Amino acid sequence: MKQIAYVLIFMALAAMASSMAIQKWRNSEDGSLFYIDTEAKYNWYGAWNECVRKNMSLIAIDSYYKHQQIDSLLRKLFPTCPSFWIGGHDNAIDLRYEWASTGEVFTFTNWGTSQPDRSGNKEHCILIWQNTWEWYDLPCEHKLGFICEENRYIKEHIKDEERCSHK
Repeated sequence: MKQIAYVLIFMALAAMASSMAIQKWRNSEDGSLFYIDTEAKYNWYGAWNECVRKNMSLIAIDSYYKHQQIDSLLRKLFPTCPSFWIGGHDNAIDLRYEWASTGEVFTFTNWGTSQPDRSGNKEHCILIWQNTWEWYDLPCEHKLGFICEENRYIKEHIKDEERCSHK
């Protein structure tokens, strides 16, 4: 009987702990789905892999609209913004900045003052910098949190497969 009581107490504590866990899945005002991990334990490549495991990609803030969308969401969630990896990087060939999920060169930017600086040609990955909400470049090995978004190409591929399987 005592063992059953311990099991029930353990289950109740586990349920409370999971309900108190930080909600990482978030929707923006327009319903777009994001996964936001604040733990500063991922390098850029690790963050990319975490997103891929969720069938997502590091966020590509490729328009002013999307910038406003994610900026609004982050400001609601965090009184002071932690730093987050996003999906931008410079390519190794001509050092142009592009979105890893699409290969598209940046057409919209939100660089901080004197950014990007590539500091000794060691900073190749892009992040949203704490509290300024601006973009900075850092070495890709630096440990930060990250933001994933639904990958529109994966979603389109899944829809295509569903259409084909229904024929």
